[in-house]
Amino acid sequence: MLKENKENILVTAAIEDTFGTKERIFFLGEWCKQGIDSSLWIDRDHETITFYLSEREKFKRDHDYLEKLFERVLESLVVSLNNYHGVQHSTRYWRIILGPWLSTYIPAVWSRWESLRMAFEQYEFDKVFLLNSENELKPPLLHSEAMSCIGDSHIWNHMLYARIINECYKDKITVIEKNYKNLTFNKKNDWRGILTITKTFLKYIADRVVRIAQKEEKIIFVTSYFSLNVLAKISLKLRQLPRLYTEFDEHLNLEGVQSARRQLSLGFVTDNKFESFIISNIVFDMPVSYVEGYQLIAKKANNILPNCEVIFCANAYWYNELFKIWCAQMVNKGKKLIVSEHGGSITKKYINFSHEIKISDINTVWHKPFEDNQIQLPPNKIIGRRKAKKSGGDITIVGVEVPLYVGRHHSGLSSSLVLEQFNLEESFIDKLSLAVKGRLVVRPSKDIGWNTRKTYIDKLGPERISLHKDLIEVFDHSKLIVCTYPETTFFEAMYSGVPTILLYKKEYWEAPPEFNDLIKILEDVNILFSDSVVASNHINTIWDNPNYWWSLPEVVNAREEFFDQCGRVDDNWLDQWSDFFKEQLIN
Repeated sequence: MLKENKENILVTAAIEDTFGTKERIFFLGEWCKQGIDSSLWIDRDHETITFYLSEREKFKRDHDYLEKLFERVLESLVVSLNNYHGVQHSTRYWRIILGPWLSTYIPAVWSRWESLRMAFEQYEFDKVFLLNSENELKPPLLHSEAMSCIGDSHIWNHMLYARIINECYKDKITVIEKNYKNLTFNKKNDWRGILTITKTFLKYIADRVVRIAQKEEKIIFVTSYFSLNVLAKISLKLRQLPRLYTEFDEHLNLEGVQSARRQLSLGFVTDNKFESFIISNIVFDMPVSYVEGYQLIAKKANNILPNCEVIFCANAYWYNELFKIWCAQMVNKGKKLIVSEHGGSITKKYINFSHEIKISDINTVWHKPFEDNQIQLPPNKIIGRRKAKKSGGDITIVGVEVPLYVGRHHSGLSSSLVLEQFNLEESFIDKLSLAVKGRLVVRPSKDIGWNTRKTYIDKLGPERISLHKDLIEVFDHSKLIVCTYPETTFFEAMYSGVPTILLYKKEYWEAPPEFNDLIKILEDVNILFSDSVVASNHINTIWDNPNYWWSLPEVVNAREEFFDQCGRVDDNWLDQWSDFFKEQLIN
């Protein structure tokens, strides 16, 4: 592209100090404009570079490459961390600990790398402002801090882009360094903090009492996603008292062991410039919990539940450092690890580089299994839940939200692709009849970057935002539900009994081939839509009596097929789960 006389400035993150003044702005992505006063750029020449993840053939090629790279880097880290800590642990041991962070970090850096590579191939830039500071950035302490940096920290991502630009593009753009004192990562304040602390304290006290009463347990349930009532029933069947295992909630203070200069190296043979960049940066970016803080956490883990035989977990295996290190220790001792799906519906084809399957002895899933170590059991998050009251008159759109910046490389919406989903919904709403629009409400997802709640309010007005306290109450007041992504919420809506459709960007939600027939069946009976006009026409047609459509034999059959394929709550769910756990203690 030929340059105009006006200078072209490249902006990589939503930091006002990098916007310049009168230059023509090229935003590397839509994330650069989020939370920024539009008056800073709206009247200037500006362009937002197309986000490359909309090219799904490239997405699939990238996935294959990144998964192989992940395995190579993991093997190198196994050797390096074993040497660093003076241990001899297996790949599986370190996969349990490192996998969630590494399977996010590598794709995140790849995303920043590719965004810049493609931008410099398509455009010519004159300058970029890169921030520097007297305050030295430090590695994240824990997995959770690393995820916050990757997903929503403008500073962290700006600094990553800066490293790439300085490494690869200094001959193609003028770098203007700008002093920046407030070089800290984003911190989100939550007014619910005091309430959360109070609940956590009460949970700890109650769990402590049960722990004293029960000397040991053979099966432990950590973030099981069973409701407390369901957990109690299963535990009693196993002749255990129900516990929440709050010993894994201990705060880990790693500030004192943090080091900016690490004596850790990787013996990794790189095949290209990207891999060289990864290897030169990964040691610094790795959380303290795996390097300087590892021994401290491992020592704490040594004293936790030494007599358990079976570990069941649906969530903590991903984020809880103390649990992950303890879990790896127990697996080393021959204990059985069961990782449960913590949500479900039409599952993704590409997800977490199959981390859950690779770390578990058994992977319990909601859907029909298609891996050797998978077992289908009734959905743990759904069993014991009531159906909706079906007394409402609203058409409810259940929204979706994703982090600002790309992390994991998976099927579904990433970063600014969520705006395409919103545009699909907006087109759908425009074509609804006045009668339907009059009962329209929206249940926005929690803001984790794109603040879609504000976008809904700007487009529809604040009176259209649902005020109900939880999803089941939303369903109680709904005559018809419109889901916007084929994950747990869609399953919950189908299970509620309220007539439901799914309106989604199908091309971004690659599913395993085992689900192709089901998707076709659901499309044929007007439950699944990727065309907003066809969806709105269907809603307009059935609005007077959506239950008539919902009860048609072909629709009922399709719904039953959905539950057969994606998860079914049978009347004997308690026997199914308790028999499964008893079998694990025998085998």
